[in-house]
Amino acid sequence: MPRSPKRKASTKSGARPAILSIADFARHLNLSAWTVSRAINGHPEVNEKTRQRVFAAMDELGFRPNPLARGLGGRRTGMIGVCFMGLGNPIVDKKVYALQEFFRRQHLQTVLEVRMRDRQQELRAIENFRRIHVDGVVLLYSELDADGAVEALQGMPCVQVDPHQPQNVPSVALDRRKAMRLLMEHLFRLEHRSFGLLGTGPGDVWRWPALLEIARSRNLDPDQIYMPIEEKPGIESPIERGQLMADTVLAMRNRPTALLTANDQMAVGAIHTLRAAGLSIPREISVTGFDNLDLGRKLHPTLTTIDQNSAQMMERAGQMLLEQIKLPPAQRGKPIMEMVPPELVIGESTGPAPILKP
Repeated sequence: MPRSPKRKASTKSGARPAILSIADFARHLNLSAWTVSRAINGHPEVNEKTRQRVFAAMDELGFRPNPLARGLGGRRTGMIGVCFMGLGNPIVDKKVYALQEFFRRQHLQTVLEVRMRDRQQELRAIENFRRIHVDGVVLLYSELDADGAVEALQGMPCVQVDPHQPQNVPSVALDRRKAMRLLMEHLFRLEHRSFGLLGTGPGDVWRWPALLEIARSRNLDPDQIYMPIEEKPGIESPIERGQLMADTVLAMRNRPTALLTANDQMAVGAIHTLRAAGLSIPREISVTGFDNLDLGRKLHPTLTTIDQNSAQMMERAGQMLLEQIKLPPAQRGKPIMEMVPPELVIGESTGPAPILKP
């Protein structure tokens, strides 16, 4: 007996077809389940026109394959694990959103794990990603050392973004040494020679080495030109921390002529306190931020700061992870570090150093 031709799933007039599985979905498109599955998984043998047709139909029908079932079957799940530290930090939120948007354009789903600055929480997040069979992992601001990261990942495709320590997996980071050079060269051109450090100092693995290099390259004594301002413990708000550290600056007999803050929020707090005390910014003291947040552009005076090029950074991190996923397991994880260039944004909060009275 001849076989009946394939028919599309029957539907009532105006009603969506009942799509409960890949097989139902494939019948609706009059494609084989093999073709649909490979299109969803990004297989190179499926042409782009068919792939786009499959994804357009998924959006139209609201159909999503069960990723856990696919993972248990050894196939890609279409899920990417993203572990990052902290919520409510504007620059972190900006980076995570940019990363999600990148993966959405690739028709991939992100699974987010938020952690404290805690190594064990990060290890548990990686283990959770493994249990649900994510296709790859992005770690932001990882606390793990190189060996610890490799051991925890156990071959999972991974990209690190701004890791606190050098890694043996592909990584993307802001060139913070260049960022500090841009800020300091700007302030040196304005004749500043004494700098209060708010939120940074010898314990800052990202900024302090650059500050030392900059001072020594000009034959200046770091202990003479840099004044790290101690933070009060237990203060969560960066704005409040900036306010309290600015109080310390106001109490100093020989104040620095410029303040370098760790982020824009801290700069906002410092500027608020300094202006409330009657100081003119930048005529009597200059202030720099870091991150180029919207609030810095709305501030009066507008803030001199560093733009991290977050969208470019997260786009590259996403591309690197997709490249890792496509590689055979034995070829994954080779250490690559790509540096994203920062940009100096000059605002009204920096000006010529005041002439200090003897």
